[in-house]
Amino acid sequence: MGHPLLSILCAALAAVGNAVANVAQRKASLEQPPALRFGVHFLHDLIRQRIWLLGFAGMVASFVLQAVALSQGQLSVVETIITLEVPLTLLVASQVFRTRLGKDEWGGVIAMTAGMIVLLVALNPRVGNETDVSHRVYVLAGGGTAATIALLIAVAVRGPRAWRTVCLGAATGTCFGLTATLIKETMSQLSSRGWVGVVSTWQTYAAVGFGILGVVIMQWALHSGPLLAAQPGFTLMDPLVSILWGVLVYHEAVRTGWWLAVALVGAGGIAIGVLLLARSPLLAGQGTSEAAGTVSPVRAAPADSP
Repeated sequence: MGHPLLSILCAALAAVGNAVANVAQRKASLEQPPALRFGVHFLHDLIRQRIWLLGFAGMVASFVLQAVALSQGQLSVVETIITLEVPLTLLVASQVFRTRLGKDEWGGVIAMTAGMIVLLVALNPRVGNETDVSHRVYVLAGGGTAATIALLIAVAVRGPRAWRTVCLGAATGTCFGLTATLIKETMSQLSSRGWVGVVSTWQTYAAVGFGILGVVIMQWALHSGPLLAAQPGFTLMDPLVSILWGVLVYHEAVRTGWWLAVALVGAGGIAIGVLLLARSPLLAGQGTSEAAGTVSPVRAAPADSP
């Protein structure tokens, strides 16, 4: 029997970890030479920066907290709560870049928070059965999700910088959404069979693989353009993928009928909040001149970054 309140608390803390990771890793990416192309050398330079390591630690902590949250609650609930990483990212960025939040930012925070509450109340997800999924369903759902990631990457490499960043952000969110769904099965195996179940189920290794892929694509997205272009994809695709998997694959029961209209209103509030927050200068690439101790704009990624 899960503990819903513990699940909600851990999901909220996971959102905090994601927010720290977003800001720290974007700041580290901005400190790279403008002419440096994305690749192995770029990643090698990133991991040598303390600020990037801080962001990576936030990401690891987020994954651990997310795993605990998923072991105690529903997939669709946990991943929806994690969308709070967007307003939390703004709050962290305002401290790192020494900039105050304006009316638009606070309006976006309120819209996202209210939308999340309305969506969860309307759907009211109930426990599913992630251990009773056939291999055929896994192949179809997993193959479709993996194909979506591949398609987004393929489209990204053929478009202009802003479009590339948007698509890579969406691919990152899709990776993390798929990772969360696989972690859900892994944690179910831990509950029922212990660590033997964890190491003997293929979902554990698939979750690790897609998690690492998501981290790499995230660095690519952050190097390609401003966080404002990547953040909507980071945030919206993750819960979308998780809700679809939760309902269609793991058989989580949700309300239907007119409640779906209310759920759409909540989802719309989240989307509006993300769009409002994405326009913030804090996500557009504003930073701090550490030497002078004053706010100043930092460069965007070069137009010819792959």
